Amino acid sequence: MTSYPDLRDKAILITGAAHGLGAALAESFAAQQARLALVDIDGEALQRVAARLGLADDRLRCESVDLADAAAYVPLTERVARHFAGLDVLVNNAAVLKRTTLDAVTVEDFEHALRVNLVAPYFLSRAAIAQMSEGGRGGRIVNVASMAGRTGGVGDIHPYAASKGGLLAVTKSLARAAAADGILVNAILPSNIESPMLRDSFPPEAIEKTLSQVPLGRTAEPSEVAELVLWLSSEASSYV
Repeated sequence: MTSYPDLRDKAILITGAAHGLGAALAESFAAQQARLALVDIDGEALQRVAARLGLADDRLRCESVDLADAAAYVPLTERVARHFAGLDVLVNNAAVLKRTTLDAVTVEDFEHALRVNLVAPYFLSRAAIAQMSEGGRGGRIVNVASMAGRTGGVGDIHPYAASKGGLLAVTKSLARAAAADGILVNAILPSNIESPMLRDSFPPEAIEKTLSQVPLGRTAEPSEVAELVLWLSSEASSYV
């Protein structure tokens, strides 16, 4: 793992931190000696991640939050900013994915995917920008989008693909709005990451079919993707 000394003591807010990429992000930022606010709807799994990190209470905050609840966004960022006397990096990683055939997708399916995968990142980012702008602090926002946002995805993930496509557009609009305050907003578009979401959402044969189209012939390890998020969160990406 690359070392980024400027991330030391930075206050990092990571959503969807209990599993997969989110847990790898928590471990990667902890290795950089950052201070972490970890958010997930799965409070028990989040506590297991926190236990592995072994951070002191003043360097770690865990929040069990349902990001489908619009009333949670501003209070969450305010609590984190109070705890750490500021906020430096927001990683919008939380997402939901439900495979449903075209004729079976419901309005509720679509609305839930949009709320967690698109509405939450937008309003969390807006709240984070308000915190990062105070005193000219600046900051970084990294949105975990998906190649499905460009390709439409495979395997009946229509609401997920739509939400991730929207997240790409939101990232660009937020980047334009926040840049003057020294806040850089970017998105990453992973393909298949080895994670519970992947294994729980697709049967093995579907995963193998997808991987047959990947030049490397394998899924990405969460730690490999986390490396890119670290870079985008650091001063190394100061003009991105």
